[in-house]
Amino acid sequence: MALFRKLHTAFWQDAKVIEELTPEDKFFFIYLLTNPSTTQIGIYQITKKQMSFELGYSMESINSLMDRFENHHRLIRYNPATREVAIKNWGKYNLDRSGKPMIDCVERELVEVSDKSLVEYVSDGIKKESIKKIFKDYLKENITYKEDNDMGNNSCSDTLNKFDNDTYTELYDDTLKKFASDTYNESYNDTSKNLGQEKEKEKEKEEEKEKEEDKKIYNVGMYVKLYEQNIGPINKVAYDWILSISEKIDINLFKRAIEIATDKSKVNKGYIGGIINKWIANNIKTYNDLKEYENKGGYTNDRRFKYATEYEREDEKYYQKPTEQQLKRAKELLESI
Repeated sequence: MALFRKLHTAFWQDAKVIEELTPEDKFFFIYLLTNPSTTQIGIYQITKKQMSFELGYSMESINSLMDRFENHHRLIRYNPATREVAIKNWGKYNLDRSGKPMIDCVERELVEVSDKSLVEYVSDGIKKESIKKIFKDYLKENITYKEDNDMGNNSCSDTLNKFDNDTYTELYDDTLKKFASDTYNESYNDTSKNLGQEKEKEKEKEEEKEKEEDKKIYNVGMYVKLYEQNIGPINKVAYDWILSISEKIDINLFKRAIEIATDKSKVNKGYIGGIINKWIANNIKTYNDLKEYENKGGYTNDRRFKYATEYEREDEKYYQKPTEQQLKRAKELLESI
């Protein structure tokens, strides 16, 4: 993980970027090039749920973007099993210098890659020969290792073939006769049917659970976006607070708290948190709850909410039009001077 990533100005002059990428594609591509999970070698592990949270996109949008970048634009490759993404032309712009710190970093990160095919995918775009050689040497070592494993597997197969003798065949035939009985078939079919139904139910539960998690991530993402747009950058403390708030009040009520703080020129986490805590204390958890509370005159009877009555109406109190009597009195005071 790096503190920063450079984005070459040639990015905006690239023919593919100019002619094929939509504004949303460009935004997503910049995210893939600069997000906190990126590495020096252009291969890094990241989940689609993490992308959804950091971008404020739904999982459906993330899946669509990833599919477009991998199969249409052909700019990335993603392994859903290892959750690793590789940037095709990363080496062209980011692996353009050498030196011991760079080489040490590259060698260390190559070892951490689970899908070795991604290493070859990125190496094709590297122009710096010294860095490209590190990638090729690493691939050569791993290919040799794979071939050795394949040879071991063949030996294992040869050994297993030796068991194909009369004794084994006889034992196998006896087993088949046993499994051919009507009682077994009936039991087996019932068991298979029950197992199939149970697996189907488990699958449905998992899908439902994933949908709920996706919905929660998207919901929190909306709170985060509002916070960043109006209050400031997100840190660990702010994120934990937002996560807690998102489970207590709806997004419209959160937005209203920010609006009130903005009117008072006190747009900070502490002031907004105070507003929300007072609402929660009065069982106000949605924007509709707040409107209903206001309509019932809740603020008038509750001194804890003076910021929402006295403060919000202070302009009306101090800058209303003077009466005829007040004007007359003011004129008398001026004449007496």
